Amino acid sequence: GRISTPNIIPSLMELKDSDEYPPPHCHLRLKITDTKKNNLVVEESCFTDPRKFGSVTLSTTLEQFDELAPDAYNEITQEQLNIGLIGKAMSIKGLLLDQKRVLSGVGNWVADEILYQCHLHPEQTYLTQPQVTKLGERMKFILTTAVQCLNNDNKAFPLDWLFHCRWDKRSSKSKAITDPKGRTVIFVTAAGRTSAIVPSIQKKTAGKQQRPSNEKDNGSTRNRKKKDAQTTATPTDKKPTLKAIKSTKEMEKQNKSDNTPSSVQVYQGTKNKRKTTTDASSSNTSNNRRAKSATNKSVNNNNNDTSKKRRPYSTTQKKLITQQSPKRTRRSERLASK
Repeated sequence: GRISTPNIIPSLMELKDSDEYPPPHCHLRLKITDTKKNNLVVEESCFTDPRKFGSVTLSTTLEQFDELAPDAYNEITQEQLNIGLIGKAMSIKGLLLDQKRVLSGVGNWVADEILYQCHLHPEQTYLTQPQVTKLGERMKFILTTAVQCLNNDNKAFPLDWLFHCRWDKRSSKSKAITDPKGRTVIFVTAAGRTSAIVPSIQKKTAGKQQRPSNEKDNGSTRNRKKKDAQTTATPTDKKPTLKAIKSTKEMEKQNKSDNTPSSVQVYQGTKNKRKTTTDASSSNTSNNRRAKSATNKSVNNNNNDTSKKRRPYSTTQKKLITQQSPKRTRRSERLASK
């Protein structure tokens, strides 16, 4: 957009040059009248915006200007540029057009001109210190020159600028657009805006996020934290599983019923691997108990053998055995002989 007065009407590339006032696409007119002279208009201005990118706010204070970043023309310093632009993951075109992040006062064509003279792609990320230093120098020069040429014809701008050929997109759709040195100019969309670039000199490179000089590049911080956790962790730091807890309860019950010293379990971080260590006294008592139970069983078996003897088969039983299983005739004969 632009602000015009009856005496000064800045030209816009979107519109044809004309001295008509108010200009086309006027959205706001401000008039100052003199009540002593029958409300005669003393001063007048208007705001025009053919592409409807701008906005107007009426306020009695200047607090809203505090939300803006430092002005790129006469306020921002190189140190502020270094802090706001070096090593950022956001595209450089988006950083330049955001009026509240790093700097303010840079529009679309000014951003394209800065990147063209710095040989930077609009979507370039993670800028380095030399790149940001050159960008600050070219930005100061471009803004100073543009302000000096504001009230003059467009021909007053330096002839080697991209400014003269970036507007040819609408007029020459069939012809190839070239910069003052004959290099091809193409148009891409970056940060939501149309950007004119020369791909032969504005190439996007894979930038890397820069770290402070006192930090060594030994991998990401996330990997380092994992390594530290692994070195400091001990087997006792890990929580026992539900299966391990159940097994410990069952063994405690068994130990109480046996009246033997409780065993100490050592877990090594897995579900199936565990070791149990018992006292020597408990092992001896368990061995003695097993020996006693074995002797008792043998005595009982002998008693059962002597008390319960098999009765001889009767003649009818012998006949049934021979009839049911002919293969067992030998056995039946042997039993009959007995």
